[in-house]
Amino acid sequence: MGVESPERPRASSPDARGDGVGRALWHLLITIARTIARGWRALRRWNRRGGAGASGLAGLVEVHALQAAGDAVVAVALAGSLFFSVPTDQARTRVALYLLVTMAPFAVVAPVLGPLLDRFRSGRRIALALTMAARATLAIVIGHSLGGGTAALALYPAALGVLVAGKAYSIARSAAVPRLVPEGMTLVQANARLTFAAVVTPGIAGGLAVASTKLFGHLTTLRFGAAVYVLAAVLVLRLPRRADGGAETRATEQSAGRGLLRLSNVTVDVRAALRTTAALRALAGFLLLYGAFVVRKHPIGGLSSTVSLGALAVGLGIGNLIGTTTGARAAHVNARRLALPLLLVSLATTFVTAIDFGLFTVFAVAVVSSAAVAVAKLSLDATIQQQVDESVRTSTFARSETTLQLAWVAGGAVGIVLPTAPWIGFLVASAGLAAEVADAVGVRMRRGRGAKAPTR
Repeated sequence: MGVESPERPRASSPDARGDGVGRALWHLLITIARTIARGWRALRRWNRRGGAGASGLAGLVEVHALQAAGDAVVAVALAGSLFFSVPTDQARTRVALYLLVTMAPFAVVAPVLGPLLDRFRSGRRIALALTMAARATLAIVIGHSLGGGTAALALYPAALGVLVAGKAYSIARSAAVPRLVPEGMTLVQANARLTFAAVVTPGIAGGLAVASTKLFGHLTTLRFGAAVYVLAAVLVLRLPRRADGGAETRATEQSAGRGLLRLSNVTVDVRAALRTTAALRALAGFLLLYGAFVVRKHPIGGLSSTVSLGALAVGLGIGNLIGTTTGARAAHVNARRLALPLLLVSLATTFVTAIDFGLFTVFAVAVVSSAAVAVAKLSLDATIQQQVDESVRTSTFARSETTLQLAWVAGGAVGIVLPTAPWIGFLVASAGLAAEVADAVGVRMRRGRGAKAPTR
């Protein structure tokens, strides 16, 4: 009898290994889906607490989050064609043209859209939905324009239209917020909730847009953005009718004057908040564009230019989130008292970055500047909503948004024309902030002398 050799263990077949990998991937996808579902349910519970679900504020937050996600998708698609796909010198020219286009909407927003929306406050939900529909249509136009050919001529007009519609939405939404705030919640808290939603969702949507663009191209990504806008339009029509204004709003409309509002006629607090926010918004535009060009030419910390850009973007996002969460507590402080601390801390970090340009300082200046402008904007919105009459509130928001966006464009334009030597750019930014600090100190001293002057 022959001796039987011991049985050798059978090697797993390629099909078996493939089945194991497939099952592991499937379980991973299920786990991710369950985690997302639990997170979504938790966010909905957070959004609806404090009476926000019954008042309609929660619905407005969801609309705001979706439209911000749509804006992020369009921005990613445009950035891929205007900035990242070309050399730095060509990118400067394209971004400069884009900045020129961004200035045009505000020639329309302040003198036309603000008073127009003031006259038709009872149709605010329709106005909001129309801004979504316009952006959905124009996103598709942009997608075809990026393909080249004769359709490319429509790129900048379509981008202009998206900006106009976005600003019209912002103005109408800001004026509608006070009508949906539940009892026991302040305007500052409501604005902070909206801002928080607009910080989180663009990050998620932007990541999906980057992946979609890599895999399927710009047109598919922009179709996805259009679908997000359409969903937002459907949700805005489901908001309560109080978002349009009730009988008391229409009565105020009939008795209100129709003249254009001048910012010189608003309260001292509104003007102070606007000056501070405009200065910080100019710094934000400068950091975004100048910072992007600088880290492309001079990657920080020995990192690649892509990673350096990512660090700058992460810093801006974290700062916005910090400013939004802390702004709900700080924005109730008088706007004039907030001005100097916000400007000083921004000046300090900008000056340190000019002296020591590195990963830590760039990240720090991004976080601090983004947080400061978020707090200042919350304070400005709350001040307008509290101190400006309903009959001209939308016009006030239109003119404040015009001022802030033009400040952002001005800061970005300075960043484009400056040389990419980091110390030069950040010293220029520091000088601008120092001038604003000096002005704020002078205003505070004059007010102090006025308060101490004896009355006759």
